[in-house]
Amino acid sequence: MGNKDLGRSQIALDNSLFTVSLYDEGILIAFGRIVGDGGITYVVSDIMVDKDYQRKGYAEEIMKAIDNYFDKHAHEDSYICLIANYPADLLYHKHHFEYLPEDKCGMLRNQLTK
Repeated sequence: MGNKDLGRSQIALDNSLFTVSLYDEGILIAFGRIVGDGGITYVVSDIMVDKDYQRKGYAEEIMKAIDNYFDKHAHEDSYICLIANYPADLLYHKHHFEYLPEDKCGMLRNQLTK
């Protein structure tokens, strides 16, 4: 989970709706998860592949598992969203994610200004 606090990372994992992990001989090499309420809102989060394993199709495998979860659990009126770093948006576009239409905007809460 990057440089996040280990305790908070464990809480996040424990509260995920779905996780997928890929291992190479017992070593975690790739990971992804879905968070949300399990009824209406779902967020694809934390798609990560170790630098030594990137560009080998592991992110694609993770997204296929995530697609499978959505096919089984989400509904046609569910909100399924993610925030992507460039150029990862190209991967997500292949999995039915689109940019927001002009009449909608995505926003992040700034935690630094309180």
